[in-house]
Amino acid sequence: MMFKNKALKVILVLISLTMVLSTCSAAIPQDSIPLSETPVPQTTQTVYLPIISKQPDSKFLGIYFKKYWSKEAVKDFLPVVDQNVGKKHTSVGWFINLEDVAFTSPVTYLPGNPFVEQLEALWQGGYVSFVNLGSDATAAAIVNGERDSEIGYAAEFYKAWVSFGEGRKALIAPLQEMNGDWTTYGKNSTSAEYKQAYLRILQIFTEKGVTRDQIWWVFAPNGWNAPTIPERAFENYYPGDDVVDIVGFSSYNYGWCPSTAAISGKWESYAEIFDPYINRMMVMAPGKPIIIAETATTAYYAENTADTQHKNQWLIENYNHLADHPQVIGLYYFSFSTFDGYSCDFEINNGDTYFSGYQEGATNPAYLYFSATDLNELIK
Repeated sequence: MMFKNKALKVILVLISLTMVLSTCSAAIPQDSIPLSETPVPQTTQTVYLPIISKQPDSKFLGIYFKKYWSKEAVKDFLPVVDQNVGKKHTSVGWFINLEDVAFTSPVTYLPGNPFVEQLEALWQGGYVSFVNLGSDATAAAIVNGERDSEIGYAAEFYKAWVSFGEGRKALIAPLQEMNGDWTTYGKNSTSAEYKQAYLRILQIFTEKGVTRDQIWWVFAPNGWNAPTIPERAFENYYPGDDVVDIVGFSSYNYGWCPSTAAISGKWESYAEIFDPYINRMMVMAPGKPIIIAETATTAYYAENTADTQHKNQWLIENYNHLADHPQVIGLYYFSFSTFDGYSCDFEINNGDTYFSGYQEGATNPAYLYFSATDLNELIK
């Protein structure tokens, strides 16, 4: 139909646009599962949206805090973290062992399960989970089937969670930092056993109905390995491009932190703790997206000498450096004070007060908020 009256045509276009916008608004999904009794206030997400158009070299921000991510913890804590950098973090990293995933059963009992509860609480807050899925077993024990039931429970719980729809998806790193000696599966296992254990975990998830488009599988070793044990180089543990979606590594500036001075005893920046491992991963897995799976810095820039300005400057310089790397798609800051029996001043906050270096580094325009749908486009 053609309209000769231009004014009438304009009016009809405006009416049609109003009807479309009204329909879209009514279609916004509401909180739908019993795990969250009340939705997280929408302002948590909408304050930061829409984000400016994403460029090919955009990155996402990830963060770890030593918390159990109940819906109350997410609602009370993470908006403050976001507000301090003026943008929403995309992803939150956390740790759980296979043996802890299955402590409640059957799978139909979702509320209260530590795996599903944290996945859903973070999802409701607008965050994608990065799950480090560890174990107290050796890799050989996993290969021999001694954790099949626990893996099965984890797979069934995850399948039940994604079945709630709306694009639910998480990053999962099976048996992270496997090339170190601080985990059971790392200390007492070979690289060949690790690769078989990784494949067994993926196989059971597949058998339980978790498809490759419902999960991002991550290979997340430690960057460093003892020079005296060259076979622990992370390349030896890589299970293959066909079963890995993302590669990443852990690497820290321990500086002269009193608890870890014997490990490091020097101040290190991106040229030492990031670039060599990034370059090696680009050779190991060409074209795979890379994340910094864990990183942090101390303020101890010299022996028995701490200075927050050095920490702030480190954060600014290193975040800016990684923002310029085309294959790095995101990084996770490890804001813990105690870990693996050590104590170090890695936190980026003192209560609600955050280090200015983290604020400035994270505000680099390359770091943007990505929904799970956005990440599907970023991670290919």
